[in-house]
Amino acid sequence: MRTITAIISVEKLTANAIAPLTAALKQVPGVQSIDFSLERSVAVVEFDGGEAKVDDLLRAVQQAGYQVL
Repeated sequence: MRTITAIISVEKLTANAIAPLTAALKQVPGVQSIDFSLERSVAVVEFDGGEAKVDDLLRAVQQAGYQVL
């Protein structure tokens, strides 16, 4: 297992976005933890690099209806 931390900038990240983004990111295999900084407008995701790629995380954010910066 190779844990990777991805910091994903999300356009207009608000408190209302946390639940749908968390649900979408948890669907990606290998995701271990998700944290958000509303101040910096980022999602911090730790995941197993053997199970997922950063592109999988970005796609999940976009499919949840949010723009990746």
